[in-house]
Amino acid sequence: MTGANEKLRFYAPVALLIAGAIGIGVRLVLLHLNMVMAHSKQPNYGFTKNTLGARGTIYCSIYGTKDTSVLAQTKTVWDYHLDAQAATRDPTNPKKPISPKLRREKMQTLSDVLQIPLVQVMDAYAKRISSTSTNLAKYVYLATSDDDGIHAVLSDPKRRFNELAIDEKQVRVYPQGRRLSHVLGFVNRDSASGVGSAGIEQVYERLLKGMPGTVRGTRIATGGEARVRREIDVDARPGNDVYLTVDPNIQYEVEQALRAGVASNKAERAWSIVLSVKTGAVLAMACLPDYDPSEYNKSSAAERFNGAISENYEPGSVMKTITACAVLNEGVVGPDTMMNTAQNDPNYYRLPGDLGHKWEERMSVREALVHSSNIVFGKLGVDLGPKRLWTYMTEFGLGRRTGIELPGEETGLLPNWKSWDKVKWSRAPIGQGVAVTAIQLASAYAAIGNDGELLRPFIVKKVVAPDGSVLSEHPEKEVLGHPIKATTARKVREMMLGVAKKGGTARRAAVQGYSVAGKTGTAQMKEGRGYSKTAYNASFIGIVPASRPEIVILVTYQKPAYCRSRSGSEELGVPIFNHQGGICAAPTFSRIASKVLRYMAVEPDIPEEIDPELYEDLQEEGVP
Repeated sequence: MTGANEKLRFYAPVALLIAGAIGIGVRLVLLHLNMVMAHSKQPNYGFTKNTLGARGTIYCSIYGTKDTSVLAQTKTVWDYHLDAQAATRDPTNPKKPISPKLRREKMQTLSDVLQIPLVQVMDAYAKRISSTSTNLAKYVYLATSDDDGIHAVLSDPKRRFNELAIDEKQVRVYPQGRRLSHVLGFVNRDSASGVGSAGIEQVYERLLKGMPGTVRGTRIATGGEARVRREIDVDARPGNDVYLTVDPNIQYEVEQALRAGVASNKAERAWSIVLSVKTGAVLAMACLPDYDPSEYNKSSAAERFNGAISENYEPGSVMKTITACAVLNEGVVGPDTMMNTAQNDPNYYRLPGDLGHKWEERMSVREALVHSSNIVFGKLGVDLGPKRLWTYMTEFGLGRRTGIELPGEETGLLPNWKSWDKVKWSRAPIGQGVAVTAIQLASAYAAIGNDGELLRPFIVKKVVAPDGSVLSEHPEKEVLGHPIKATTARKVREMMLGVAKKGGTARRAAVQGYSVAGKTGTAQMKEGRGYSKTAYNASFIGIVPASRPEIVILVTYQKPAYCRSRSGSEELGVPIFNHQGGICAAPTFSRIASKVLRYMAVEPDIPEEIDPELYEDLQEEGVP
């Protein structure tokens, strides 16, 4: 027993020591293996590539045809950078340096394909990368291209341009430059998340924007993709296309005429609208100053402001036509009812004056409209009463947004009749103390041209999906109401004919071969608590042809400079009162109407044209 115990006492500690040594050894081996695996320098061949869905195109319509013209579209472009460090290695075996022959071939190919000087490519390949350089520092810019063929060549894995870093982005382009800039708007410059930030681009952002795609997979050692190991493959989807009602040729004529008018009148701002009487479709909408949507960041807020829908302004005498519609529709007077022209009439409270004009003691309502008598229309407004006048104004769409598909539309200013004081009873009928937008005014006049049927103006014709299916389409017309009877509308149009004739306030608005039912407006602009004596909005709006109405054209110039002072007018040799709508805006109306009616192939309704003597006068003044 003693011998056996001695052996046990000897071998037991030895066995424990051996077991402990083995355990420690195993543990050290495992720790070493874990550290090696954790710090493995094997390359990571996984990759994720995001692709962009092209933004939809905006088109405009060619009148009378199914043809269209592109206003805004998205192009895919690629930026090509050279990884100067990777360019030193063999494309098939990154552990080996590239051969001089292959290096020269690659440089020549890049020069030929990208059409850049060979020396530029050689400089990029020769760039030395220090060990302290950042990841970005090793990339050298080569070129940017929108050519699909170039991209196909340089991105082809078989060509093994592993040293190229290719950045894909989308650029919004506007082929027609500044044309229709206020309607189109623009897209910000963030290529990954470009967002429409004004105009149609903003309103239809959700429909225009494409859906991005994603590819996630694994590359093989030579740079190509192992297709069998692709994990995610989602194709990008392009956005939808938007078709506008605007005609590019009509828009061009309007913008050209407006630019000429701004230059001749020295106006600070101007806007014009051409509206289809029968449908409410906007055929043209122009504002000055304008801007280039491709370089929106170089423009000011004033240049991007769409005065045709966002400017609340007192319309002045163009409101008299609405007043005439109201009093005739209510039977208060007829076109030939004679009115007293005395301003100091004891039956009326503080009537407006007629700026020094001396009328006969009595004139007809028709004559009062042709000569734009403030006194007579002030009296008519009082006789009608504020409640009825306000009701007609609202039924014509004033004081509320039209709902046109553009951002920033204002409501105008038409306070409830209950808040009108007695002075406003005679001022609102002549367009003072109330404010409208140009699109409201054009829409109201279109209702007069459309025999009393008020239509909603619209500028988007339809939205079409990439597969050609129509997602939404505006009806041919959308009726909002009937503010006046058809017989009233025809009577008022007939009354308006004298405005653009000899003896009217806007003979310069005459259009050879066509009758014009129009009205001038010369409104002082608000200044502090009162009105400016030098700043005006000069307008003319007309329905043509008056006998068979097709279009309404509105032209407004803001702050024409020649009227600033008597001395300034004398020095420039121009009339003192050329700030009036009949002098500033009427010739522009005539120029637009002449071009547009003939373009639309509208048959002339006056075979004998206009008074030859008057036409000669107009030609001398530069009116077509």
